[in-house]
Amino acid sequence: MAAKGGKKKELSSRTSASSKTVSMNAKVAAANEKWGFPVWPEWHDADINAEKWDKAGKEKPGKGQISPGFDDPEGKIRLPASLKVHSWKRPQEFLTKEVPVIVKNETSFDLVSANEHIFCSELMRWIVSEIYAVWRIYNENSLNSETSTLVWKPWEHIYALCKATQEHIPLYNKFGKYVLKLYWMGCWRKIIVDDTMPFNEEENLLLPATACQNELWPMLLSKAIIKLANTSIHETGKREMEEFTVLHTLTGWIPEVIPLQPEYLDKVWGFLKEIVPEFKLPEKKAPEPEITQDDTKPEETKDSELKNEVSSMNKLPDTIEKAETATNVSKESPIPTQPEMVVYAGCIPLNLFEEDIFLLMRMADSSEKMRQYGLSHIHSHPVLITRTRSCPLVAPPEPPPLPSWKLIRPKKKIVVTSEPQEPVVEKSEEHIEIASLFLNYKLSVITIPTDIHFPQSTLKKGFHSVSNLTSVTETDENESDSNGDMNQNRRHSNAEDYSQETIALCHQNAELSSKEELPENISLDAKQMSETADTDMKTYTGTKSKDETESEKTSVSRETWMSFEDFCVCFQNLYVFHKPHTYAYNYQKTCFMSTDDEVFYYLLVDSLMPIEILVSFSALVHWYVTEGTKQECSMGVLRVERFSWKSVTPGELVLKMRTSATKATVINLPVGRHILLFTVNCPIGHHIHLCTMVPCVFGEEDTVMPALQKESSRFMEQATAILKAVGNVINNFSSKDELPKALKELEVAHCPPGLHGTKMAEENVKVFNNAFWYLIKSVLDKKDLCRYKFAFRSFTLDFKDTDISGDDTVFSESSEEKSLSSWENQTPTSEEEAAAVKLQAIWRGTYIRKILKSREPGTKENTDVEETLKNLWTVIELNFEQCAVTLLREMFKRNCNSVEKFPCYEDEWCKTYFTDYAVTYADQPPNAWFLVFREIFIVPEDMLVLTKVFTTIPSCRLHVLDNDTQEEMPHAFFKVTPHVYPKNKKGYTFVAEAHTGDQPVAAGKWKLRFISSQSPLPFLSREAVNNIYSTKQFKEYYIPNDEFLLFRYFVKVTAPHTATLQVQTSNSDVFIKLQVLDNEKEITSVIGKGNAVIPVFNFWGNQSLPSSYLKNQEIIQSSTRKGSETGQLKKASNNSLKNSKSSSKSDLVQEAPVIKIDKSFILENFENNVGSPQQSHQYTIEALVLHDSWLLTESESLLVQELKEMQKNEIKVKKIASIPESTIRSKDKVFEKTEKEKFQNERGSLESQPADSNTPYWILRIVSEQKEADFLEMKKDTRRADEIRAMKEAWESAEPGRAVKAFQERVRFINKYAVRDSEEPIAGAETANLTPSSGETGEKAPQTAIGSRLKTQQKKWELIDLSPYMRKTMSESVLRNESIIQQQQMRKEEKINHFRQLRKLVLEQRQKEENDRVLLKQNILEMYENLQASLDETRGRVYSIREAYRNQLLEAERIKQEELAAQEAALQAEQKKRIADRKKKR
Repeated sequence: MAAKGGKKKELSSRTSASSKTVSMNAKVAAANEKWGFPVWPEWHDADINAEKWDKAGKEKPGKGQISPGFDDPEGKIRLPASLKVHSWKRPQEFLTKEVPVIVKNETSFDLVSANEHIFCSELMRWIVSEIYAVWRIYNENSLNSETSTLVWKPWEHIYALCKATQEHIPLYNKFGKYVLKLYWMGCWRKIIVDDTMPFNEEENLLLPATACQNELWPMLLSKAIIKLANTSIHETGKREMEEFTVLHTLTGWIPEVIPLQPEYLDKVWGFLKEIVPEFKLPEKKAPEPEITQDDTKPEETKDSELKNEVSSMNKLPDTIEKAETATNVSKESPIPTQPEMVVYAGCIPLNLFEEDIFLLMRMADSSEKMRQYGLSHIHSHPVLITRTRSCPLVAPPEPPPLPSWKLIRPKKKIVVTSEPQEPVVEKSEEHIEIASLFLNYKLSVITIPTDIHFPQSTLKKGFHSVSNLTSVTETDENESDSNGDMNQNRRHSNAEDYSQETIALCHQNAELSSKEELPENISLDAKQMSETADTDMKTYTGTKSKDETESEKTSVSRETWMSFEDFCVCFQNLYVFHKPHTYAYNYQKTCFMSTDDEVFYYLLVDSLMPIEILVSFSALVHWYVTEGTKQECSMGVLRVERFSWKSVTPGELVLKMRTSATKATVINLPVGRHILLFTVNCPIGHHIHLCTMVPCVFGEEDTVMPALQKESSRFMEQATAILKAVGNVINNFSSKDELPKALKELEVAHCPPGLHGTKMAEENVKVFNNAFWYLIKSVLDKKDLCRYKFAFRSFTLDFKDTDISGDDTVFSESSEEKSLSSWENQTPTSEEEAAAVKLQAIWRGTYIRKILKSREPGTKENTDVEETLKNLWTVIELNFEQCAVTLLREMFKRNCNSVEKFPCYEDEWCKTYFTDYAVTYADQPPNAWFLVFREIFIVPEDMLVLTKVFTTIPSCRLHVLDNDTQEEMPHAFFKVTPHVYPKNKKGYTFVAEAHTGDQPVAAGKWKLRFISSQSPLPFLSREAVNNIYSTKQFKEYYIPNDEFLLFRYFVKVTAPHTATLQVQTSNSDVFIKLQVLDNEKEITSVIGKGNAVIPVFNFWGNQSLPSSYLKNQEIIQSSTRKGSETGQLKKASNNSLKNSKSSSKSDLVQEAPVIKIDKSFILENFENNVGSPQQSHQYTIEALVLHDSWLLTESESLLVQELKEMQKNEIKVKKIASIPESTIRSKDKVFEKTEKEKFQNERGSLESQPADSNTPYWILRIVSEQKEADFLEMKKDTRRADEIRAMKEAWESAEPGRAVKAFQERVRFINKYAVRDSEEPIAGAETANLTPSSGETGEKAPQTAIGSRLKTQQKKWELIDLSPYMRKTMSESVLRNESIIQQQQMRKEEKINHFRQLRKLVLEQRQKEENDRVLLKQNILEMYENLQASLDETRGRVYSIREAYRNQLLEAERIKQEELAAQEAALQAEQKKRIADRKKKR
């Protein structure tokens, strides 16, 4: 909460009545020691009047100093990195020829000419620019008027050798101590500086200075401003100015930064037109004179108009507003009706190391556009916005009048073109006048030729026209304007006005060039025109008159107009400074604390008009003022979200601000009631300032919540309207004409909008009638209700209303009522029923006719009803508002759907009632558990209730139980969730438990808060809260057993009793089940880890049973319980080290006055919870260790082994103590005494020793009210041990001396096997010493036997190391619980799913491969088929060629054979011829 901070300041008042009179010197001194840095104190005039100006600081060790000057205790200021400090000098060191003064010229100053060497620093440019801006805002009227009375002077922030008065003049202090008054972290602060000034290597002063070298006020003021700036500037940032504003420190005005985003430019222009004065043309009563070229200023009428516009922006209220007006305002000043604001613009400085390419493009466009207006992106600085303009500077000439005959049928101009014409959208005039100190600073303006003339010709578009249409000649629309004089329409008083005109003409040229393309060949006249423009500019600026130069020096800044479109390109942010004193209500919260905890504030606002709240957030994130100091820092964060105590979920985020200085924004809320949660996260300190025109409630939760119980404004408006409509009907009840109108108005008033004429409207009428009757009963006595019932019936004409109880008959008398009482026990016959129905119908008809007749004016019934209603209205008017609230609230309680349609129903979510119940608690030790609160509350009706706990205890938990069902309300993040608590019979029990942790808890206060939307809230079941409790604590060691039983106690109840049970273990990882049994049946149980709590349990006493019943019941149960249960009890009996007397020690937790207890309610509650007191109850409290979760270490196991041996010795001691003295020897008596003392010492060590982490133990606590502490008796369950002990005693009584003999035989047996197992033999003499006749039997023998037995048992039962044979899946063993089983199941399912996915992938891969094989096979077959076909084709081709060749060969052979045959035939023929010839010759 916000209360955790160290220093807080709250201002919640109207501006006209704000006051701060408490001195903060003591708080600041304490804060300096706590936080390690000086928080500058708040400003008080009395401190300045008592200041010692000759007090020097720490002396320097320098030699030759006559009087050491004052040194700032905070050290030297840290200048920006762009300014390199070489040395520090005092005024008497660098002003040797002149006498230093604080201020020399009180009417004007020049901070530009002498400071050009420091303008490389962004911080210095902003300081100088904003000082000039404040000077202009305050003193513009004074500078323009004949009587120069300055309102604001920068040197009045400095105090030295003077009193804190208005218009004081600070004097030069030779000791060098100066006090400055600046605004920081929500108030005016006292800043102390010295007069040491930084210089660089060239001996140039690195702080702003005026043209008068011996004036010191700029340097001192800048040093204090730099001190404040160093608390917010980041060293790793890319800018010297992050979010710090000088104007905020000089005036206290709240800065709001509005980024100029393209999608919101229309809204920005509308916003500027509202808050910035607008330039308007003067009304023309006569023709305007012609403006000549050699005029240096506009005409007087225009000049006066401009001055009036500027003065309207800077006009101040009647009370002179100085630096201290934010806190000291006259009480007689009226409430402001409209907030005042000042606006200036800023651009992001050029950064060559920027990585964002889009930001670099935007910076480049901004730089190019700014140079056209005489500004430089390199010298970034704030620019003051003085005026807006939506009209031309000079009124355009009126067109010549047209003859009347031309207006009859005007001829339309038709322009024939080859392309369709687009409609020309004329842009509206949007211009802004800016004032800048660095206009045309180190910048040569590049003028652009504006007189570019195009000859009349057809435009060439790069193609030849083939159309048959006649050519149309296009002319330059702006030809006449471009040929005009360049100096016309000019408004300038010096050189910058000339550049302004050239820029305006440049825009005309830009518009011209955008409409039509320039031809390739520009005429020579245009080039010459541009050259002459440049030369004219140089000659004009070089030959200025002395008067103009003098006016430049005295002028604060220079102005120029620029279009709004170019303005949004040049600048990226708007800085809107709100004047807090112009708002009707101001609320402030300041907190300084060195912690990372969040601080919460709440805001309640309720209004019938739309709400606008200015939220200012100042964050102190680091202290980095002086040289050589450095500290890590983070941004301060403020989150504003909608909030309701009835919901756990976070609300809608309304605002989120991150800053390291001061930032503000405006929150707009609709009509109605709203609750906002302010969450602040700031390392060192923060300040929140809210400004609004409507009243609010702002502060911590305790401040805001009381205001939520009131009705909302919309609820009151609606309730008042309904009741006024009722009064209007009553006043016009006898008027025949006005009554219907009044009834219609009443219906409109009580019916939600949009429901008229619907079924829901009829339901709403019934709800209104019932609520109106409830109002009548609440304001009147019951004895007069009979007369008012008839009037109510006549008013509403409602004959079916069932909510109106009682007898409606007018004619009934007491005698008739007595006569009717005789019919109650009789059963009517059918004839009697029919007669009764007939009588009722006749009576109802008569009654309704009488009611309807009362609506007719002039009748007796109407007069009687009007008189009755007017009497009722007289009573209502006495408490009108309360009656109106009762009427509408009763309508809301009917839970009708129609009421949800009322606009005021939305405010019901914010309506909250609350009540607190507080108790105190005593000092608590570390690692302790205790009960803080336990009470029963009665819920009167079903309601949503939120419980909230306020405490400083580190761990505190609240439990809420329904006493009817014994169910606990659900939790969310260890807090009880908002829950609808139904009305029950036994109420709800609220129990708060707490743990102290490792550190002790000091006594404090614990508070429980109930929050609900209804009233009355849950109330106590008795008169006062009780915080006196008695705690019974049982603490023992834990001894493992087979049944995993931790403990078991019997509870004897002597009277009805309510208790809280808690068990805690030394091991916080143990799972415990704490349960309460009644007659061995589980009544309630709870499971916890290391800690288990049963918040409430009701014990009922056996009042009708004898006191020995519990003991007899134990004996009966012990004799009947056998088997496994007997073994379980035996193991449980070995767990304790104390008897019932020692363990039932009661420790009172708190001491406080005794509070009276309501016994009747307790008895009734117990009767309802448990039943009849005649029932037999036997309660048992036991705890179990679940899942075998308590694993002991080796050292703990040895301790448990020793405890088991001690328990056996306890049985032996009791056994020997029961033997008669005649049978026990003297040495045995010594042994018995020794063993008893040893056991008692061991048993008492657990209670006396502190808790040790190496010892396993448990603690059981039973918390009761102090007066009921004796109602419970706790007894440990030792039935098994008692049975064994009784058996031993019976044996001993039957045979005296048996126990001693058995013990001696056992010792002899142990020693025998101990000797056998030992390496060294034991002498027989030593064995003989164990005989009964030995004199040392009672001393040495038992000790030796016990020691040897332990060794034998340890050796015998030594576990085998099975770790080499075990397969470990984890490095350490982990208890297998449900979560681990679930995780293993999830892993198995994941493996199965993974295997299924893998199998699916494999099957898909196989199917794919099979398909590929089939496809490959088909491809191969097709390839082989193609090869076969190709082979067959080739073979056939070869065969055909071979066959043709064969045929050729055969043909050639045939021809050859034929030739050979022919030759042979020829030879034969010739031979035959020769033979024939021979034969002839012969």
